[in-house]
Amino acid sequence: MPPPLLQGPIHTLLKPLLLLLLLTLPPTTTSHTSSTTTPPPLSTYLSQWQPARATYYAASDPRDTVGGACGYGDLVKAGYGMATVALSESMFERGQICGACFEIKCVDDLRWCIPGTSIIVSVTNFCAPNYGFPSDAGGKCNTPNKHFVLPIESFEKIAIWKAANMPVQYRR
Repeated sequence: MPPPLLQGPIHTLLKPLLLLLLLTLPPTTTSHTSSTTTPPPLSTYLSQWQPARATYYAASDPRDTVGGACGYGDLVKAGYGMATVALSESMFERGQICGACFEIKCVDDLRWCIPGTSIIVSVTNFCAPNYGFPSDAGGKCNTPNKHFVLPIESFEKIAIWKAANMPVQYRR
């Protein structure tokens, strides 16, 4: 017959230590309610309109639609057409965002915005920062700016081209 648990000489020494350990631990309680609210799901956050700015480029050479930081090659042949965008450093996520889609609309400037319009574009490129300028005076793609650079064909669907650097809202 095996000896009863915690009855040997070593157990005689361990019993007081175990009892002391149990008495010094803080009491634990279990609550089935939470006093904090849970954040909304990521999909809800991503679908909310966020502020940013947008500019455009005019491709004077068809080769300007080839390449890009995401490596998609000829964007027209790949099926993107001109519904593409380059993102500023604070949005580009070191390329992890390549291929993501954004809906963009012009806001806050009735003189240049085309009311009730929006565009959907795919991320295909990176807008490199220009640290020779402050982010609020020429460094459009510098951190912390959220900035979109669109082909003029896409930009003109939401704003008049003379607007140049427009306030926009975006969502994924």
